[in-house]
Amino acid sequence: MELKRFKEKNSKKIGIILFTITCILLISGVILYRTFAIFQVNETQNMIEGIVQDMGDVEFAFYIDGSLSKTVPDKKEDYSLDTSTSKCIDMVTGNQTSNINWNNENWSVELKNISTTKTKCYLYFKKIYKETILNGAIPDLGNGRLVPITIKENEKPSEITITNLEEKNYGGKIVKADITDTNNPWYSYTNKKWANAVILRDGKIDDYQPGDEIKESDIESYFVWIPRYKYQLKENENTYNGYNTMTTIEAQEYNNKGLSEVFEITFESKESGITSGNLKGNWLTHPAFTSFNTNGFWVGKFETGYKNAKNSKEAQKNENNSEQIVIKPNVFSWRSIDISHAFYSSYDYIRELESHMLKNTEWGAIAYLAQSKYGRCKNNSCETIMYNNNSNYLTGYASNKQPTCGYRTASEECNTWESTELSVTGTNTYNYFDIRSNSASTTGNYTGVYDMTGGSGERVMGVMQYSENNAEPAIGITSSANTGFNGHYSNETGSKTDGLPLPSKKYYDLYDYNKSDQEYQRGILGDATKETGPFYRTSFHSNNISSYYADSSVFISTNRTWFSRGGHWNYGIATGIMCFLGDIGAANDGQSFRIVLTP
Repeated sequence: MELKRFKEKNSKKIGIILFTITCILLISGVILYRTFAIFQVNETQNMIEGIVQDMGDVEFAFYIDGSLSKTVPDKKEDYSLDTSTSKCIDMVTGNQTSNINWNNENWSVELKNISTTKTKCYLYFKKIYKETILNGAIPDLGNGRLVPITIKENEKPSEITITNLEEKNYGGKIVKADITDTNNPWYSYTNKKWANAVILRDGKIDDYQPGDEIKESDIESYFVWIPRYKYQLKENENTYNGYNTMTTIEAQEYNNKGLSEVFEITFESKESGITSGNLKGNWLTHPAFTSFNTNGFWVGKFETGYKNAKNSKEAQKNENNSEQIVIKPNVFSWRSIDISHAFYSSYDYIRELESHMLKNTEWGAIAYLAQSKYGRCKNNSCETIMYNNNSNYLTGYASNKQPTCGYRTASEECNTWESTELSVTGTNTYNYFDIRSNSASTTGNYTGVYDMTGGSGERVMGVMQYSENNAEPAIGITSSANTGFNGHYSNETGSKTDGLPLPSKKYYDLYDYNKSDQEYQRGILGDATKETGPFYRTSFHSNNISSYYADSSVFISTNRTWFSRGGHWNYGIATGIMCFLGDIGAANDGQSFRIVLTP
């Protein structure tokens, strides 16, 4: 039985009596629940209206920025209910009663657990904090589904070992943020403090008020807000084809070039329209934000993990199962899953927030933001993002030194890695709770995105068309090496018909057909492929490398039709946030995926 709303045709309108500071609602209606009420704001009169079940009367007093008001603020004025101070009082006993929640989408107040027929509610409204530099591209919390947080760093010794993973907060206390606090804002991109939010386990969202510490055991997933922006192009649209030969010594020296390549970024809202430049020096609204026409997106803070996996093997499942998604530090990356199952697991995760598997252009948006003054750059100089070198595929780890050589089959001085147990800092790798793991963050602090370099390779939704004359995606190279989607193969006649359907075009980036993996001009501006040249071939690694940190740079072709990003824990110097490789998309124990929410 569903709760009836005020605007239903058969609902009885509620009489409203206005006093100087309060609205008294005289109740009439059908009894449905004894403990739940919704009051809907009248769009024309800006009053609270509603149906209350089995109650005598409820009296409201409104406060806006601390001052009494006859009405609630208008939805367009960017106010929010301050749930930490708002309260309902039993008018008979004087005791506080009920839980209060404000629904921004419906612009209504929800009262839960009302136990009396005489109640007075005090609703305090405050302006939502908005960082001016974002120009309206502020974090969207999806009507309360995402809980805003701040991370208070703990001063823990590096040798500490967390034994009770479910009750310890990694890296410090996780506190529910007050989004109206302008003195202690919960994010500041000016200061490289990106907005963070969490998805809580079922039934836990009402347990916390702003300022409360959130138990790690109640958190299911962490997300980071990537605000909409435009950026200044570093290259023309049609650029870079093929590669040059470079010696190992030259390549090692060239690794430093990315340190001076800072992306110029200006944040903007979707109301400002789309800037469409295509020549070096022009400005372009990053394409990651235009396909969904949003003010930004939430990206998984870590590689997607497999819930309750006790070891790396248990995290290898080729299945469509959104119930197993967990996005946290110190979990095993979900691997051995083909792209079709990874996509639909992501797609089904939180449909009301447009959850989906990360696209190639969305990876590029994160990479460029990291390669700016809002990420790892300052005074026209950038820092390399340290890679996750934990060979046990644990999330949130960081190497304690930069590699100086490329791919290795055994850990060596020039390219070290290490397998540790859950939550353990090793000799060569820092666990997330060790503050030194910040070197692997896109911000250099705990508010950034992790595992963007190293760890497992990350498949993204970026695919080549299967033939020169047909713009349908190549679902794989052969009937035995493919993503599991229905469609055509790039290296075999025929098509797959017993798999999962390809999603809508907005969920993937499509690239032109070519048999060569050196035709970089096929890249999309903003995807962190074509703009990272010129490209080189060197003996120190089996792949081409880019001009940014000497990261591996192999474009998709008929032999590898899907993109993988970030590199692997043993790729060494060729691992990095600008790294891209071709992939067949089949289940692979070295490949994982990442999730995006687009409210």
